[in-house]
Amino acid sequence: LCQRQLKAQQQRGPASQELSSLKTENANASLLPEDGEKAAWPEEQTDSARFPQGQEEEEQLRDAGQAGTASISQDIEIQVKRKELELKEQLDALRREHTEALQELQGAHEQEKLLLTESHHRSEAALQETIQALNSQLKSFQERMKRVEESLLRTDYKKHIEEHGSPSPFWEQELESLHFVIEMKNEHIHGLDKKLLHLETVEERNLLLEERVKTLQQENEDLQVRTQNHLVMARQLSEELQAARGALEKEAQLLDQARREKEELLYRVLNAGDGTPFPVAAGEVPLIAT
Repeated sequence: LCQRQLKAQQQRGPASQELSSLKTENANASLLPEDGEKAAWPEEQTDSARFPQGQEEEEQLRDAGQAGTASISQDIEIQVKRKELELKEQLDALRREHTEALQELQGAHEQEKLLLTESHHRSEAALQETIQALNSQLKSFQERMKRVEESLLRTDYKKHIEEHGSPSPFWEQELESLHFVIEMKNEHIHGLDKKLLHLETVEERNLLLEERVKTLQQENEDLQVRTQNHLVMARQLSEELQAARGALEKEAQLLDQARREKEELLYRVLNAGDGTPFPVAAGEVPLIAT
């Protein structure tokens, strides 16, 4: 506070020097011995002549102090606005970085999803071709088995005719039962082949989905960490902005108190002999004990 008062006195310039010289002359005059009424009468005339000059100097000093205070307040306001602008730019930059990172991750996710979809379609087409090939092989195998069975049945049937004559109703029933059993087994084998192919396809698809889920979970965790870091930085910037505002407001209050103390000191110096108390405006309370 004392340093600020000294700086304020240095900024006042010539007016402060005149006040100091006036104080020195008053002090020297008070130290001289009284020489009677003849010596006191010229001194009273001198004081009367200097009183208007002292009022004019007081007004000049008050105007200079108010101008200095206004300039300091304006500088503080400019500093506050500049600090707010810097913090706002930093916060906007963090938000832009967060948005760009999020868009980049979303773009990568969409691209990877598209690649997986295309890969799935290709795999599905390949599996379909494999199924068709297996079905063709199965059909060929069934035809060969049917030819073999028909050949065996025909051989046995011819042998039976040669040995026993025309077929009996028993053999006809047995042949029908055998054909039914063979058809049932073929259908069962065909159903098992379909289930096996379906299970293989489902297993491959599940493996791909599990890998994709793990990748997405990792990307989501990374995105959450980056988002949390951005929020922490934004919170720190907001706290720094509030602290800077508080410090600047406190400094402005201290400067205002220094101005009031300067005016009070000037008033007491110029009105030392009157004993009139310094007028204090309502609501003005000193922030620091003097």
